[in-house]
Amino acid sequence: MSRTTRLIAALALSAGVEVAAVPATAAPATVPVASFGHHSPRIVQQWANAWTTMNPVAMSNLFDKNGVYIDHAFQASFTGPAGAKLWVELTADSINPAKVAVHDTIAQGNNIAVTWTFSGTFTGDSPFTPPYTAEGKSFAVPATSIITLRHGKILKIDDYYNLADILRQVGLPAGAYTPPSAP
Repeated sequence: MSRTTRLIAALALSAGVEVAAVPATAAPATVPVASFGHHSPRIVQQWANAWTTMNPVAMSNLFDKNGVYIDHAFQASFTGPAGAKLWVELTADSINPAKVAVHDTIAQGNNIAVTWTFSGTFTGDSPFTPPYTAEGKSFAVPATSIITLRHGKILKIDDYYNLADILRQVGLPAGAYTPPSAP
C-alpha cells in the first residue's frame, strides 16, 4: 500500500468513514501530497518543531483561541492557546526528549493529515501509576494527526497512536490482543 493510500485511509478512518481495499491498478490519488521539508504546510513544520524543541509558547502561538488539542492515546484534551501550551509543558515533564519526525502530509482545504513518528524517553515524572515506572526507557511509535485550520491557526488537532505499543516498548503491562482463529 502506498504512503498516499495509507494517509487517505488514516484520514478517512479518523473521520469514521469505512475504507474499501483499492486494487493495485487503480489510478493514483488526486489529492496533493507533500513531504515534510519540501511542500509540507508551514503550520505542520511549526507544529513538529514546537514538539521537538519542547517549546510551549511556539505551540500556543499556532492555536486559534477556541482550538482544541486531543491526544486520543492518553485520552487528553486541551483547549485554546493556553491548553496547547500546558500540553507541551506536561509532556516535557514526563518525556524528555520527545521528538516528532514527520513523514508525509496530505493537505486539502483547511484539513491536513500527517503521518509521523513519536519518540522519546520517559522521565521520573511519567504518567504511569506506581508500582509501574518507565523512567529512562525510550519508545518510538508511528502516529497520525488530523489538523483542521481556521484562518491559518489550528482549530483542532487529533493525535492518533497506539499507547499499548508505547507500554510494551518500555516494559509496562499492555495486554496483547490475540484475534480468534478462523473456523
